[in-house]
Amino acid sequence: MQPVERLLSVDLGRTATKSCISLEPTNVVMIPANVKRLYVEEIRRGIDESDEGDPLVDIWLEYKGNGYVVGQLAADFGANLGLGKQKTEDALIKVFASVGYFKLWGQAIALVLGLPFVSQQQFDQEKSQLTRQLTGVHALNYRGATVTVDIQRVWVMPEGYGSLILSETQNEAQAINQSFTKTSVAVMDIGYQTTDFLIFDRFRFARGASKSEAFAMAQFYERLAEQIPGADSQSLALIEAINQPDGRRFYRPRGLATATDLDTILPDLKANFARDLYNLLIRWLPERTNDIIITGGGGGFFWENLRTLIRTSNLTPHLANPPRQANALGQYIFGQIRLQEQHESSVAAGAR
Repeated sequence: MQPVERLLSVDLGRTATKSCISLEPTNVVMIPANVKRLYVEEIRRGIDESDEGDPLVDIWLEYKGNGYVVGQLAADFGANLGLGKQKTEDALIKVFASVGYFKLWGQAIALVLGLPFVSQQQFDQEKSQLTRQLTGVHALNYRGATVTVDIQRVWVMPEGYGSLILSETQNEAQAINQSFTKTSVAVMDIGYQTTDFLIFDRFRFARGASKSEAFAMAQFYERLAEQIPGADSQSLALIEAINQPDGRRFYRPRGLATATDLDTILPDLKANFARDLYNLLIRWLPERTNDIIITGGGGGFFWENLRTLIRTSNLTPHLANPPRQANALGQYIFGQIRLQEQHESSVAAGAR
């Protein structure tokens, strides 16, 4: 086996796939999670078009005789965000899209991913499925170029674990007199399809106390869309508008001439939804745990509301920084540690 040269971390978000090959937050790429399968003939029609511009809006590939479009291009072809699907369903194509964006062709790759922890049995099954599916050398056509993807190692961890690793690493780097390795800490990862509740006792994953709830940003978007005539709750434009600064949150549903100012709707909606999330947290939170790390795109979005509510219970909230990229960055740190351990083990074995 040739030495692994590149490490790739992929957070399989339901809104966007967050990927990185470094620990620089600004270099975490976010590819919209839309995926659509097309006939190869349809895919190849775009080969002669200009290759200039942002590649994130023109991701397409061929694999094993099938054509796929990803992200904004898939949305243009009518693909939604896949609400209700298992994250393993399109994981291979999303990983290929990330590899293609970073141009990791012909290099040995170590890959770190996260999956929701619904139950130990489901997590183990999906972890095994992903590992088998991803490991090995894959031949594909990426945006007209014939390439190979060589994935030599795959590590899969519960979603939210990366945020804990990143937060602990930041505490150490900033010399903060607090270590999550010495206490029981909860991670509340608010995503699009699920909110994951994880417990770590001195960094040991408490499998029996952790779970995933199918109540997250998708339900918030649905509540919002109900108040806007013609709105699509899975619209990328709606999701993008919500995440704009105050005063710039405007959304115009297709077919309508006038945009809705979301700032007239969001405050009350956010407050009510945040309380629902808080109630879920309090009903679940083990009594041994006082520190709660809030993470995920939804965690950042509801942070101000949740922080106030959590403090009323004499609990201590922490925001993963940056919340939307935290899992991908923490997973990358995990991969660095594992690769270093394997390197040291190989050196020690060679010295004997």
